[in-house]
Amino acid sequence: MATDQWKELTHLSQALENLASLVAKSVVRVDDGTSLTASGIIWSAEGIIVATSHGVERDEELAVELHDGTMLAATLVGRDHDSDIAVLRVDKVDLPILEKVPEPGPKVGQLALAVARPGTFGLCATMGLVSARIETQRLGLPEHIIYTDAQFPPGFSGGALVNVQGQLLGLIDRIFARGHGVALGVPVIQHAVESLLTHGRIPHAYLGVKIQTVSLPPHLQNLLGVHQDKAVMCVHIETDSAAERAGLLPGDILLAIADTPITDPVTLRRVLRTLQAGQTVELKLVRGGVLTTLQITLGNAL
Repeated sequence: MATDQWKELTHLSQALENLASLVAKSVVRVDDGTSLTASGIIWSAEGIIVATSHGVERDEELAVELHDGTMLAATLVGRDHDSDIAVLRVDKVDLPILEKVPEPGPKVGQLALAVARPGTFGLCATMGLVSARIETQRLGLPEHIIYTDAQFPPGFSGGALVNVQGQLLGLIDRIFARGHGVALGVPVIQHAVESLLTHGRIPHAYLGVKIQTVSLPPHLQNLLGVHQDKAVMCVHIETDSAAERAGLLPGDILLAIADTPITDPVTLRRVLRTLQAGQTVELKLVRGGVLTTLQITLGNAL
């Protein structure tokens, strides 16, 4: 290998090592007493830690290990099950925090470094590209989800995804997209933290159904006059839920809510994030092969 190429690779390797070391100061290990501890990010210098809700399985007897090995008792401020975020508090100030990436945020094609502290493995890092950015909303506020081709092993959830400047892009979450390389964008975290710190909970529009994706064959699309090849079928209706009060039944196939087509559970969750509890919207559905509509007043999921 030519000397110049060797120098360039050495410089790149050293730069990545320095970046990982810098980010590592703001990435913690969250011990909830289970066999596989989770990662977390220091969100504020005043002791606020963010992690994934699925990674923090217990509500009590929590601890956070800082980059220097210091163990601190932690209390749970609250959880946002919809975005899978848990907010913790430790009794320590002047903690090192990561700069948040400014708007407009990450762009497709940018390099991204993932840093986490899974289990007892210590500091771990991997990298890849920002492969997609999915725009979402929460009550009209813009948010986004980041997809990356970086591989996230178990325990990486709650770690930091950063750009080459060391700015925080998002919170790694392996469960949010069922094992794909996903991070919750900074606005998702910001809105959840603000609401949990202020109210201790986050109200969400809620249907009260268990659903599964189903295919709509071409002949059924033609019969119904719809232009989507997938929808979701209700397999269970919760007692005393908004869905039950509206008259939804097991076997109903939901095509759209509030004029937005529903093609899978992720789409339904994304649409519900834009709506408010107590809001009345129209459901378009198929029951017994017949296209019909229902008015539903959305419930409140805390």
